[in-house]
Amino acid sequence: MFRISAISLVLLLSVLTAKAQVGKTFPKLTGETLDGATLTIPDACKGKYTLIGMAHSSDAEQDLQTWIDPVYQKYIAKSGLMDAAEDINVYFIPMFTGSSLPFYEKSKKKMKETTQKDLQGHVIFYKGEITSYKTELSIEKKDTPYIYLLDPQGKVVYTTNGNWTEAKMDALDDAIK
Repeated sequence: MFRISAISLVLLLSVLTAKAQVGKTFPKLTGETLDGATLTIPDACKGKYTLIGMAHSSDAEQDLQTWIDPVYQKYIAKSGLMDAAEDINVYFIPMFTGSSLPFYEKSKKKMKETTQKDLQGHVIFYKGEITSYKTELSIEKKDTPYIYLLDPQGKVVYTTNGNWTEAKMDALDDAIK
């Protein structure tokens, strides 16, 4: 009986934590896209819904990779029958902080060489501190990617974390009005 209660408590806390930042404006984050542009979120996103995927470890980045193809197909390439109707910004953000800072330039160069051209403007490299983002965005697990959907005013309207799933994509689509 205790085991079921402990599991239920952990699930409840993870759901509450994931929803903690919904309704708040996404904190300012400035970085450089793979195609060389400097962008500041949420300022560069005003006027459109914006999907943001963030990772601040190599494990999280691997899980973030599971989001790239389905998000690319739906929101960037717009390959589905009804996908052209949804015009949203999409940004994937590898975050380099602390001990990962020395790998920033090498990682950026390698990713630029291996990322298709039409996706390069959707990858923002960030380097700097992470403490404020952990607090403001309820980032608790270093080895997990975090996904945020911002409304046209830059407020978080949906959030999830972990690998891509069909259910998460459906929930994301439902949050886009």
